[in-house]
Amino acid sequence: MDMEEENVDARDGVEPQNTILADSTVVFTNDKVFATRGDLLKWAKKVGKENGVAVVIYRSEIATAKPGTRTKLILACERSGKYRPWKNPKPVRGTCTKKCECPFRLRGIPSMAGEGWTLHVEYGMHNHDLSNLLTGHSFLGRLSNEEKNLLGDMTKNMVKPRNILMSFRDHNAESLTTIKQIYNARQAYRSSIRGNRTEMQHLMSLMERDKYVYRYRKVDDSDELRDIFWAHPDSITLVNKFHLVLIMDSTYKTCKYRLPLLEIVGATSTGMTFSVAFAYLQSERTDNFVWALQMLKEQITCGAVGVIVTDRDLALMNVVQIVFPDAVNLLCLFHVCKNVKAKCKSIVTPKKKQQMVMEAWEDVVYCSDQAEYQQQLEVFKTVCNDFADFHDYVHEQWLVPHKEKFVEAWTNKVMHLGNTTTNRAESAHWSLKRILQDSMGDICSVWEAASSMITLQHNEIKASFERSIFKKEHRHDIRLYAHLRGHVSRHALSHIVDEFDRVKYVGIDKCSCRCIIRNTHGLPCACELARYSMMPCAIPLDAVHIIWRKLNFFDDEFSKSSELSLKPEIGALIRRFDELDMSGKIALKSKVHEIAFPITTSMCPPPDKAKHKGAPKIVKRKVSKREKSTKRDLSWWEHVDATMESQSSVKKPTPPPSTQKLTPRPSVNKVNKRRVLPFMKWIAKEVHHFIDDILDVGPDGNCGYRAVGALLGRGEDSWPLIRQECLVELQQWKEEYARMFGGEDYVRSMMQSLYVNKYATRDKWMTLPAMGHVIASKYNITLVSLSVNMPMTFFPLRSPLSPSSKLIVVTYVDNCHWVQVYLKPNSPIPPATNLWIKYCREEARTWEAAYLTRIQSWLTIFPKTEEPVINIGDPC
Repeated sequence: MDMEEENVDARDGVEPQNTILADSTVVFTNDKVFATRGDLLKWAKKVGKENGVAVVIYRSEIATAKPGTRTKLILACERSGKYRPWKNPKPVRGTCTKKCECPFRLRGIPSMAGEGWTLHVEYGMHNHDLSNLLTGHSFLGRLSNEEKNLLGDMTKNMVKPRNILMSFRDHNAESLTTIKQIYNARQAYRSSIRGNRTEMQHLMSLMERDKYVYRYRKVDDSDELRDIFWAHPDSITLVNKFHLVLIMDSTYKTCKYRLPLLEIVGATSTGMTFSVAFAYLQSERTDNFVWALQMLKEQITCGAVGVIVTDRDLALMNVVQIVFPDAVNLLCLFHVCKNVKAKCKSIVTPKKKQQMVMEAWEDVVYCSDQAEYQQQLEVFKTVCNDFADFHDYVHEQWLVPHKEKFVEAWTNKVMHLGNTTTNRAESAHWSLKRILQDSMGDICSVWEAASSMITLQHNEIKASFERSIFKKEHRHDIRLYAHLRGHVSRHALSHIVDEFDRVKYVGIDKCSCRCIIRNTHGLPCACELARYSMMPCAIPLDAVHIIWRKLNFFDDEFSKSSELSLKPEIGALIRRFDELDMSGKIALKSKVHEIAFPITTSMCPPPDKAKHKGAPKIVKRKVSKREKSTKRDLSWWEHVDATMESQSSVKKPTPPPSTQKLTPRPSVNKVNKRRVLPFMKWIAKEVHHFIDDILDVGPDGNCGYRAVGALLGRGEDSWPLIRQECLVELQQWKEEYARMFGGEDYVRSMMQSLYVNKYATRDKWMTLPAMGHVIASKYNITLVSLSVNMPMTFFPLRSPLSPSSKLIVVTYVDNCHWVQVYLKPNSPIPPATNLWIKYCREEARTWEAAYLTRIQSWLTIFPKTEEPVINIGDPC
């Protein structure tokens, strides 16, 4: 028996069976003989579709040896039959039904005259109206097998659902499929591929299928994924050919687990970017970066890495020095200049002075040698005489610790092949996110997007190699480049051509030439080219660095299978297994089993941090486009640029009185209506009118550090960095804090509370007053807590007052949570803590003097305010 009906459940009643509203007898009456059962069924469905009837198989019987049985096919309207409530006695959502016991029946039987099938109308009446518009019909809009196969291919190639639907409409103008059915079919396709495997098992199967190199770590004493590293086998081939320069950068908002994705890219001899490897890390801490870069180092066997370009991520920079001690770490020049320019905009005025300061800064950055650097540095100092804060920022944050990493006086001595920014990595991030479409997928979806992106990269790289070998640009068709054409990449030849334009100004003088391109690219510089042109002779192939002469995708030496064997390791493993007791044998066998059969892994993904629609026991909410977006958060310098643009925008001139429109004056109640702010009951009523706004942060146990990060302008997602920097502060001034807090044990407990894997437990949350002194001293700010029972102010312990410093305010609410508070200008603040008064250095007392008026205003409101003796540190 075969029942092909629409299974839609409901609790509603059905229409009376005896009501006849439509007759389809005429349209289905025919004397045709159909060649096969399938042809009969296809014709009946087509006629039904043209006349508003969805024809389904009601019953199908095949003749057997039993007397009286014969083959037949009973067709019916999809609304035939009766709803059976016992199939779903407790529905979790509102349901409905199409069933109304429609009596319409067709009978198909084998032809009595011979081969073929005939169709007869048993009962052509309907007890319901027929549909005039069938678009979106759940049954008639189903996809055919051919459409399902096409949908699978398009889904695999990351085609968007709306584009899939439009493709179906182009091929079949009568298609009744809707976008919802496309989404359902896509989900069914993905489920059919994954089968009964878990997400991590499916990921292992995909990587094993495509022979990826991958490594992973689990959280201690659990099967939860901690870090995972993977690299395409052809990418490993490329990085062993082009290992001289690597660029590393992390991106975010790629999957629902909200893990940072470290992407490592390189550059080929033809100037193309290729992705070397990816790594999802539990956090951006030293331990995670060390593990990821060690996994990368294991894959590079044909040479040493010369240059690594990163942003100013201190943890990553420190790890680069540990794992690649011989490599030169360069900082992204683009981001350095953007941050300096943003700081200049926020401090230096007017705009003409900003331009003058930035020109002096660029002269410092782009100086050719160290002697010129010292000269330009003095000029820069003179230009910044009236802006000591900006000069100190540039000097302390960039030039003193990092000038060798981005100033051309030093970087021009490093062979970086023109890669002094992380723009290649940023471009790779964009390519990946363009394929991803949203940030709500799992790790498998990210892997598939990355794999598709890598495939496109490798195709373009192979094509660029072919162009360099077989295509000849007209400007390269001179005797000087005779030995290089077809043996050196066109990208390198373009650099040489551009350098040759300098010959008429430089000649053979090395001092004028400075040989920058020879040092940074390994290509002939202007003075060398002048000698070759004077001889005259062609540039020898050896004058070009070997990196520019690699024009094949696969390296014979690298691809040659080396004599590797596992026999010694397997023998040692068996001997160790025999020596262990039963529990040890079980543990060792489970580890070996996971290596031998990765698809059967019991590993589970990290907790889902994305906010989904309809989570259990939570009020249902629609996921916003911002939550789904893969677009990164704005950087600090972008916020500054946006602020400056809004401030500098010219307001529209007010029209003269004669042309102004008369508008009714708003009512007094509407004008004086005050916005209701959240959490106000947790702040003393006397200071309510001083508060401008209160903003909440994520309640994951890191709320205190989230609030501090947001108020510092870094965004609340910077809480891991805030924790790490506070830890550095405690380590650097451990003895001073030990005297202040009564011993090293307490300081060690504070340091331990800063280590967080994912969600902070009760002992990991921010506590005051202890952590308040650390935060204020680390960031050279004034930190204020307005909690109703514990108002207090924290000033830095060591540094003197800085005019550019800021005041940030937090408050403790609901006995378990920290939020941001924004005060109006010159609002009163609580007095400093007794610990600060007792242990601060003499130069730091200028902070209290600067805020003395505001503190006295507070004491006027609260004359008996005393410092609380308990900590704020209850669970968040």
